[in-house]
Amino acid sequence: MKDTTKPCLIGMVFVFNTTMRYKLLIFFLFISFLSKAQEGLNLVSLGNESMNFGNYRKAQEYYQAALSTDKYNWNIYTLLAFSIHKQKRFKEADSLYRISLSNDTNNSKTYWYKAMNHIALKQDSIAIVLYKKFIDIEKFREHSVTQAYRSVGQCYERMLRRDGLYAWQIDDMIYHYDQIEKLDPSGVEVPLIRNFIELVNSKRPANQVGKWKMEP
Repeated sequence: MKDTTKPCLIGMVFVFNTTMRYKLLIFFLFISFLSKAQEGLNLVSLGNESMNFGNYRKAQEYYQAALSTDKYNWNIYTLLAFSIHKQKRFKEADSLYRISLSNDTNNSKTYWYKAMNHIALKQDSIAIVLYKKFIDIEKFREHSVTQAYRSVGQCYERMLRRDGLYAWQIDDMIYHYDQIEKLDPSGVEVPLIRNFIELVNSKRPANQVGKWKMEP
């Protein structure tokens, strides 16, 4: 028996139109996403440019605008926090650094900037922890950490002169200063660091109990 069934053209057209509409929707959503991403990048670039010119308030506005297009970009949170730090609003900046780190623990830049913020708040002991985290991340990536070793040593040195240090903290300070010479033996600051370490070792108590404060 001959099959006289004919294809349903209306159904085929409906399926075709539905598929095309779906593909067009996906296409326009993708284009919209790219457009917003590019807009965010442009705003970040403008923010960075404003930072370079010392216009920290304007930079803050650009970073905030960038976040409105990419609210889960934790690097922008870090940039925003730094722009606020440069305006000396340190506690406000720290709250943003904490948001950034709670969502991205691998961004070494955030640890570095947050450490600087704690130094401004005269919280060197917290800054030391953050600089050490920076060192751990950057050493794994085989990047330079000389400045971070220097920063740890300087934090300890301020604490030594201001409040005093425990023996293990003095040893840790010396360790981090020693790393600078190992990484850059010809550095201009190496002789100064050696002299300082020798001075500390000559003055520190032989059997230290509690904190020792280095007097001028």
